[in-house]
Amino acid sequence: MGVEDSSSVDLVARNEDGSALLVMVEHRRWDGSDERLRQLQDKVNAYLAFALDGQLEREFPGSMAQGITLLLRCIEPPDAMVRGLVPPLRHALAPLGVRFDVQVEGEPTLWRDPDESAG
Repeated sequence: MGVEDSSSVDLVARNEDGSALLVMVEHRRWDGSDERLRQLQDKVNAYLAFALDGQLEREFPGSMAQGITLLLRCIEPPDAMVRGLVPPLRHALAPLGVRFDVQVEGEPTLWRDPDESAG
C-alpha cells in the first residue's frame, strides 16, 4: 500500500478530538515528478470518495460525526511539487469539513510549509 495504490485506504483511525483520521502513506522519497504528484492527487480523490460517498460511515459507524482529517504521512518533508499542492488542497477541502495535514515520520508535530502564512 501507499500513495501509488489509489485503490486502497492505508489506515483509518480516530483523532483525539473524535474526528475520523484517514492516513495515506508515502514510503518513497519525493522525486519532484509529475507522476508522483498525480499519484498523490489520485490517492486524495480516492480517500474523499471513500469518506464523502458514505463508505467510511458504513464501515465505521459514527465516524463522520466529528469531521474528517486526511493525513499524508511521509518519510521526508514534501518537495516543491507537493508543497505547491497543499495550500490549494486545504482551501478546497475546508468547505467540505475535511482537513488535510502532513506528518513527516519521526517529527513530533505536523509539518508546516515555512513559506505558508501563519494565518
